[in-house]
Order: sequence, then C-alpha cells, then structure tokens
Amino acid sequence: MIDAGMRDVTARVQQILAASPLAELRNIQVEQHGNRFFLRGKVRTFYAKQMAQEAVRCAVRGLRLVNNVSVD
Repeated sequence: MIDAGMRDVTARVQQILAASPLAELRNIQVEQHGNRFFLRGKVRTFYAKQMAQEAVRCAVRGLRLVNNVSVD
C-alpha cells in the first residue's frame, strides 16, 4: 500500500515533468515501488534524459531515483 506521503511525492514529480520547458519530458512516466521512484519513457538526447533526472531530484530527496529513460 502506498502511503499519502509517497502519493504526494509522486504527484509532485509528475507536476515537475508536466511543467518542463522540454516537451519530451512531459511524456515521461513515473512509477513508485517502495522507496524507489522510476522514470520511464523515451527521449531523443542524453541531455533530455539527464534533465529529467535533475528536474525531479529535489522532489525525491531521501528516496532512490532510478532513471530508466531510454535515448532513441
């Protein structure tokens, strides 16, 4: 069961990505399993992949962030 705190973090991460000036980041999916947050999706550059990770890092502080975004 996901507690309210984790739902809040997940919602915040989704908001950050949805508000990104990089359009590609708006399509990245977020999944939470235990104390891990997974970013999944596809972007065109390694820069965009790194930006997705750095954009949400502050929201997941203290939790593990796993960047499974692929670069095409």
